[in-house]
Amino acid sequence: MRAQGAPSYVLIMWLMSKQSELELTDKQVETAVDRLTSFFVRRNLTGYPPTYALAKLFMTTIDAVGNARGDEVLAVVSERLNSVSASDEEFRARLVGRIYEENTDVTRFVLATLAEDAMTKETKVDLWRQEKNHFVWTIEHILPQGENLPSAWQEMLGGPEAAMQVQEEHRHRLGNLTITAYNSNLGNKSFMEKRDRQDSKGRFIGYRNNLSLNTELATRDSWTADDIDSRTTSLADMVIKRFPLP
Repeated sequence: MRAQGAPSYVLIMWLMSKQSELELTDKQVETAVDRLTSFFVRRNLTGYPPTYALAKLFMTTIDAVGNARGDEVLAVVSERLNSVSASDEEFRARLVGRIYEENTDVTRFVLATLAEDAMTKETKVDLWRQEKNHFVWTIEHILPQGENLPSAWQEMLGGPEAAMQVQEEHRHRLGNLTITAYNSNLGNKSFMEKRDRQDSKGRFIGYRNNLSLNTELATRDSWTADDIDSRTTSLADMVIKRFPLP
């Protein structure tokens, strides 16, 4: 659901209803769902295959299973998904581009997933909690996305004109994004203020909040185009590894 994979529900429900007949273990069903999730992360970012083709894809996948059983069913599902999915190269091209403009929901999903993967039972936080029908945790632009960039940012980026160019080219890239429950408290503040921001009780609510996505940010003293490039490449590698299509 969070990966916007509702069109595949017909296949998932069929696999569950026929689980015994298809000789599928619970783990194998979970694996199928994982592969569908990977497929939709890729599909909803690249736009391929087109929306109109999705219903047919999953109905024909059901037909293609035929006499397959167990791991053979997973092989059929994977082959069908791979045959129509964007390649890793195409996926990467979107990941390192202006991903926030391409699809904010996919962007939030991949950021939240990467953060969740690093959590333990003791550090687990519900990144999907909502209040008044709005997510508490939202996407934060490290280099602010709005106009009238504060002077501290302009100085860090080499002056007003250079700062404007960096902002235009890099603000919506994966490396310039994280998630926070305190977006309104960070806003247009300087990088150092965002990094060290605390609440009224002295608890870190900026980039030193122990969220794994912010580990690199917590040790930085500046944030430039090169830094965004580097973090974009690193996060893109993590996303491709996290959402594979074997």
